[in-house]
Amino acid sequence: MKFWISTIKPDILMSFGVESYRYQIFGVNILIGIIIFFIKKRLSILLFINTFVCYWIFSFFWNSWIENHPYSQTNYYFKIENRNLKLSISENPNTYGIYELDANSTDSLKIIEMGMNEKRGDSIVLKWWNGEIQEMYFYNNTLFGLPKFPNEIQLHKKEKTEIQQTSKTH
Repeated sequence: MKFWISTIKPDILMSFGVESYRYQIFGVNILIGIIIFFIKKRLSILLFINTFVCYWIFSFFWNSWIENHPYSQTNYYFKIENRNLKLSISENPNTYGIYELDANSTDSLKIIEMGMNEKRGDSIVLKWWNGEIQEMYFYNNTLFGLPKFPNEIQLHKKEKTEIQQTSKTH
């Protein structure tokens, strides 16, 4: 279970969806225990105990991953053609978003671009899908390769936001 959890690398936003997996583990073990009960009654007691042990071990590893890999987001601001824009780079999950900030609209954020980010050396590659994989590069508070504005763009950093949350076990 620990290997599986470290492979999928759950993010904090997935923590509520984990309940279905916990119940599936619980249900499968109960079902196997009932089947074995009709074959060997002594062995079925062990499987019923395993039902509770597996449930709590899974919960422990899941919660441990979430606690040790908190969500964090760094925001960078820049201006292009009198448009105020914000680049948000998140860790766990590794996503990014470019938003237009408009104080006059009913919705203050307009999504320009969203995708995944990947750390390469000391720079970050911002990837999105537009019929084919597109890439921008972020390095040293500078953005390279923004569509329609291929020149480098200097960004102004805002303090990092971190959210720690532990998922509840039921």
